[in-house]
Amino acid sequence: MRALALFVCLVIFSHAKVYAEIRFDSLSRLSPQTATEIIGFGANEEVDQKTINEAIRRLFAQEYFTDIVADEPKSGVLRFKFVEKPTIARIDFKGISETERDEKYLPVFGVKKGEIYDARRIEAARKRLIALAQSEGYYDTLAEIVPTFEGGKVYLEVSYAKGSRITIVESRFNGAESFDKSDLQTKLANKEKQFMGWFPGRSNGALRLQELPYDGARLKDFYMSEGYLDAEVSDPFLRVDFDTYFATLEYDVIEGEPYDVDKITISATDRLIDLNYVIADLKLKPNRRFSSEKMRSDIDEIFEAAARDGYAFARVLPDIKKDDNNRLVSIDFRVTYGKPVRIRNVIISGNARTLDRVIRREIFLAPGDLYNLTDLRESKAALRRLGYFESVNIEERRVSENEMDLVAVVKETSTGSLMVGGGYSSYDGFIINASINDRNLFGSGFAYSLGLDTSKRTRRYEVSLTNPRVRDSVYSLSFSVYDTHYEATTYVRDTQGGSVTASRRFGRYFSGGLTGSSSNNKNEYDDPDDFYVNGKTTKLSLTPYVGFDNTDDYFIPRSGVALSQSAEFAGFGADEEYMRSVSNFAFYYGFQDLIDYDLILRYRARFQYVDADADDIKKYPIGSRLFLGGARSIRGYQSGSVAPYRRDASGAVAKDKNGDPRYIGGTRAFNNSVELSMPLIAESQMRFAVFYDYGAIGVDDLDMKRSSYGLALEWISPMGPLQFIWAWPIDDKPEDSTSNFEFTMGQKF
Repeated sequence: MRALALFVCLVIFSHAKVYAEIRFDSLSRLSPQTATEIIGFGANEEVDQKTINEAIRRLFAQEYFTDIVADEPKSGVLRFKFVEKPTIARIDFKGISETERDEKYLPVFGVKKGEIYDARRIEAARKRLIALAQSEGYYDTLAEIVPTFEGGKVYLEVSYAKGSRITIVESRFNGAESFDKSDLQTKLANKEKQFMGWFPGRSNGALRLQELPYDGARLKDFYMSEGYLDAEVSDPFLRVDFDTYFATLEYDVIEGEPYDVDKITISATDRLIDLNYVIADLKLKPNRRFSSEKMRSDIDEIFEAAARDGYAFARVLPDIKKDDNNRLVSIDFRVTYGKPVRIRNVIISGNARTLDRVIRREIFLAPGDLYNLTDLRESKAALRRLGYFESVNIEERRVSENEMDLVAVVKETSTGSLMVGGGYSSYDGFIINASINDRNLFGSGFAYSLGLDTSKRTRRYEVSLTNPRVRDSVYSLSFSVYDTHYEATTYVRDTQGGSVTASRRFGRYFSGGLTGSSSNNKNEYDDPDDFYVNGKTTKLSLTPYVGFDNTDDYFIPRSGVALSQSAEFAGFGADEEYMRSVSNFAFYYGFQDLIDYDLILRYRARFQYVDADADDIKKYPIGSRLFLGGARSIRGYQSGSVAPYRRDASGAVAKDKNGDPRYIGGTRAFNNSVELSMPLIAESQMRFAVFYDYGAIGVDDLDMKRSSYGLALEWISPMGPLQFIWAWPIDDKPEDSTSNFEFTMGQKF
């Protein structure tokens, strides 16, 4: 804002006066109504010179103007004339690509096209560009911003030249004897250059000037975490050779001696609630080495215990008493509880599509409930498991000393997908694939799916609809109908059927249900001596199942376990009679808290078992047999291609007329996968994964074993989750059908 000395204000009258009209000339950034509210008076009100001066000051405070004049063009009229600041019409960065400008520099620059030009903001933007270069280790960076004014607009030209990068070639820790240099450097933001410093996880030695003042405190915190309570660390001393821009970094360290824990107590200052049961769960233990890092974790543990009892505003402060002679330390965690907190209101925000009730029914705290931290965290996880939202946060807004509001802030993601594709193969001819599905139909929580696959030899139609919470209850109901036609080299199978599933939630993580299905099947084999006979079959089955899922997200879980058990019983007077058991297990663990990197470990396993009367093949059709291979079992092998073969009298694998193996399927199958997933482009929800798959299948024993390894690109795209898989078999056989690339859509990672 320009100083008041630049104001041009005509002295209209030295005494108070009433104006019949207040006029605002050359004003476009404010409406006359808003300007009137700012000056604080209107027509037919008594004003004097002091009031007019104060009005001009208030208008200048809006920072829209370079000059304001007040005069009286004619009797009874008070006029304010404005000279407005120009608008930024264009910002040009010299020597920088558009991609680098948009992704890296404009967010830091902080000034956008269309904003009002302000010299102070431009200077602040220039300094931010220099600070960006310094954070990357560049010294003597030049940044110049030249404005060009044309009419009411201004064009900015940004010249940006990075200086030379300062490289730390040596770090010295004078007085440090208890730890290796490598142990100390891992805790610092500024590390000396390492061999292959360009490789992720290695240091390139670039100076991070903004972080340098905090490195001494980081080093002292490391000593405290190892029990050295008397440790002292100097501020870093940096020596730079400006001929080479190489630098050495020195610290003076006084280590002292490590302390052990003597005793731990928990006391309350204003309310007696027994939290001594928490002591057994604390990381600090008597007669073991003290650690400030463990102490901070224990503070969180005690706070969470208080918060589980409704004390959301409790405070935990450690009182540390040292015994210097014996190198022992006693810690008394002093808890100030305050008052129990109740929920006043639960507010839903950010849901443009999903109905409030769909979100509210997954939140385990309601108005009037006593605050509970466990319930709050489990509510966040339950909302993420829906798969409707890109992000979920439940904010705690304090209303009074004993009340708070919960605000569930969600960012919706695509829950539906539409896919239309096609292709050609010598076996299937032209192939057409189409599907449309949505897990959150019209924001109601309903899920539906329509699918079509057709080619010269295959056809599949399927329709399904699911209501996961019937009338917002713990019950769910789903229906599906399907029609499939499949022509293999040795047989043709047609199936028409449908199913109904009813299930119930038990608590927050458990569920159970029952699926009833019915189908009519037709099997035609081209070889009357084949393993299976021709004929039509009917099938009636009931499938009870139970499941447990406490994972924290639908698409990309970072913690929790998911397991399920189902058993399909076919028979009930129909032709097909068998029992098929399927057991699933999945485990997820994120390393963010341990290594400050979003690395996720995933382990999945499945065991399947089929039991039937092997003497009656008609009751035991090929459709009930087990097959492995493909994206959800053993990647690197074509879907359904890993299964026992029929063998001829000599024991060789029997072949059909096209030279392909004659599969008979298995009755037992096991497969599991280990994956490490890491972020690739976090802003686009794109990740990269490496994996190892192993599976075994057989008729009586798991004697057919296959494995593979590979890479996967995972992307939560606007069309839904996509996965691109590159896999390589390890122990494939000549008769196996392998596939090095696969693509999936709409499946969880």
